[in-house]
Amino acid sequence: MKIVFIGGVEIGLTVLESVYHGNDSVDTVFTLPHDSKASGYIDFEPITTKHQSNLIRTSKINDEIHINAIQKIAPDLIIVCGWQRLISQEILDIPRLGTVGFHSSLLPKYRGRAPVNWAMIMGEKETGITMFYLNSEADTGDIIAQESFHILLDDDCHAVYKKSAKAGANLIKSYLPLIAIEKGPRIHNPSKNFPAYPKRTPEDGLIDFNRSALDIYNFVRALTKPYPGAYFFDKNGQKIIVWKLSIIFDGIQIKDDTYRFKTQDLDVLIVEYEVRDRV
Repeated sequence: MKIVFIGGVEIGLTVLESVYHGNDSVDTVFTLPHDSKASGYIDFEPITTKHQSNLIRTSKINDEIHINAIQKIAPDLIIVCGWQRLISQEILDIPRLGTVGFHSSLLPKYRGRAPVNWAMIMGEKETGITMFYLNSEADTGDIIAQESFHILLDDDCHAVYKKSAKAGANLIKSYLPLIAIEKGPRIHNPSKNFPAYPKRTPEDGLIDFNRSALDIYNFVRALTKPYPGAYFFDKNGQKIIVWKLSIIFDGIQIKDDTYRFKTQDLDVLIVEYEVRDRV
């Protein structure tokens, strides 16, 4: 089975490694340019060199030059993982076995953008990853399989992202052989009837200290590295990027309580942060 892989961030690399562990041929990998600002960007060149796959860098997979290249390759299957833009119908129509993608939630929950971040902001204790066939609409194709996992209280978004990547690697390992013989499951996906969560921007990270301590804790850990981070402005007008926050459950004295705040219930303490220029 000849495969084209499209991906540019850490989860895509983990899934691609799992594909290489099988016996299928990854002819070409399309990945992001070196100067990409995508959260979680990682260089695919070392692994593609090791496994002797062609590597093409682009941020515009739907350009005619890439459509023509994929048509010339004539892959049996395209796998997309860690790519933020929709794949054009012209590309989806090329592989005889279809195009498989991944979404880091248990669809139909958290359909749309930033599913890991949204799940954590909403205080979910469990999430997962969905492997499904891509079509022209976001996250609505038939589901192949899902794998769930817990969000622990001390997990940040990077930890959950790594769990999602590991779960995706497990799914591709289990179901790629079935897809190869055209026996991959096709489970109806009801996502079309659910709202899509919007893209998050750095400006969306302003902390509201009038919420509960747990809400704020979830918000901060959902937006920490490799994302732009939650933030607030101190009394001097400086922008403070918050990478880590603790909830204070008792009245103990804290040596450095510069950034200690009252919330709707308990106090919180900023324990890891970065000071940016005044706005």
